[in-house]
Amino acid sequence: MNLVKTLPALLLFYAIPSMAETSVTNVTPINPSNLYGSWFCQHKIEEPNSKMVVDVNYRIQYNQDNTSQGYGILLFTLSGMPKLKYSITDSSTWQLKEDVLSMNSQNIDFKNVSHPELESILNLKKILPATVNESGKIVNLSKNELTVKSDAYSELIQCVRA
Repeated sequence: MNLVKTLPALLLFYAIPSMAETSVTNVTPINPSNLYGSWFCQHKIEEPNSKMVVDVNYRIQYNQDNTSQGYGILLFTLSGMPKLKYSITDSSTWQLKEDVLSMNSQNIDFKNVSHPELESILNLKKILPATVNESGKIVNLSKNELTVKSDAYSELIQCVRA
């Protein structure tokens, strides 16, 4: 799989808290007030065909007025290229209906902070859209942990209270 085909999957990374493993089911009722506040999420994706590795470290703040702000770092490792570090920021609106978390991310901004001279080759602002709608089923939401299964992505993403 080439890099351009793989990069759209990154759309999902800045909605990270809305992703998780499909086989896990929520056994406790969702308390919406547990979602409010700051969360730190980490994830690593390895694409074996292209040998691309993406490490994601992301912090998101869920506000009671159904808005959120997030920021983080994406680290790309791709054979034949230097390790690339991108900063990412966005603002979102979100809704929680029963155990489904829906997010509409807007004003998404990527910035190559490690090798800006490579923007002509790998400019995420041009490759990825500026807004993303994502939803997923909350598998676990406690005061200190958040795990969600994305409708579009099957990896386990866990967040901890920041």
